[in-house]
Amino acid sequence: MFKPVRLKQWIILCVAVLFVFLFTGVGEAASKTIKLRAVTAWPKTVFEVQNFMKFLDIVRQNVAKQYPGELEIQYTGGPEVIPNREQVEALRNGLVDMVFTTDGYYTSALPEVNALSLTQIKPWEERARGVNDFLNKGHETKLNSFYLGRMGSGIPFVLYLNKPITSADLSGLKIRCSPTHINFLKKLGAQPLVIPPPDVYTALERGLADGFIWPAGLIRDWGWQEVTKYIVTTNFYMAVNVVLVNKDKWDTIPGHLQTLLVKSQVQAEHYAVERGINHVEKEFAAFRKQGIKFIDLPAFEAEKFKTTAYEQLWKVVVKKAPENGPKLKAMVSK
Repeated sequence: MFKPVRLKQWIILCVAVLFVFLFTGVGEAASKTIKLRAVTAWPKTVFEVQNFMKFLDIVRQNVAKQYPGELEIQYTGGPEVIPNREQVEALRNGLVDMVFTTDGYYTSALPEVNALSLTQIKPWEERARGVNDFLNKGHETKLNSFYLGRMGSGIPFVLYLNKPITSADLSGLKIRCSPTHINFLKKLGAQPLVIPPPDVYTALERGLADGFIWPAGLIRDWGWQEVTKYIVTTNFYMAVNVVLVNKDKWDTIPGHLQTLLVKSQVQAEHYAVERGINHVEKEFAAFRKQGIKFIDLPAFEAEKFKTTAYEQLWKVVVKKAPENGPKLKAMVSK
């Protein structure tokens, strides 16, 4: 009788140990979930941020399929949480882990990033040419961040006006813009106004601004189509949206999850470009029906307008980043 009892006790002990091991393992796996806190430069409802929301969906789906429970990105909000021009600094200090923003909001810290506004290639082409790796060096050293990539929308900038023009001469016009556009507007005679997006509607309505520069077809989110009369069809630059991750946080993410994030970013880039092109076509058609008039500048004036835009911004990039500016110009040009 002695041996069977010992055997039964041994089996019970083994089962108990197995249960402890399994439940401890589950607990440890749950506690090891990597969580990233993300913010966006604009409210969740605007077109650009919806691309980022798609990126978050793609990440969730990929994690669920490949590494369940290992990674989670928590969206904490937009500029209502942290003002958009302070978000990259918050990322640098680790107050947030991920930021979706634009190059124009942090060129003072990394001037060469403005070269992305002048790119002539797609986001995935930039990655293949080494642009991302090149830019990441500056992001790591100056901003304590990892450059995940440009979620390009394929949407260029255009000039929206409440006064008609027939040439590239913008003398006397007060134009709302971002810092990226200041030199170019001054060269064409305009008075640049750096006004936060929430204040643009009132500025146009009261005549404090005669127009504004914004990505093509993306004004409905702000209601600006109600106070806009003209759209100049000559486009320039590229609307740049980038995803950055705090470098200290990035270094804690296992390699397989870093790879997953990069691949998810690439998927989101393709989605954003296709969505952007389709969106502009639909919006421009709707604006025409609404009564907004489109201004086609004469060929010579259109060329002057566009050439001035590119020349002036490249001058700024090269002047502020004399070593990296020319290298990036060669990398992002066709």
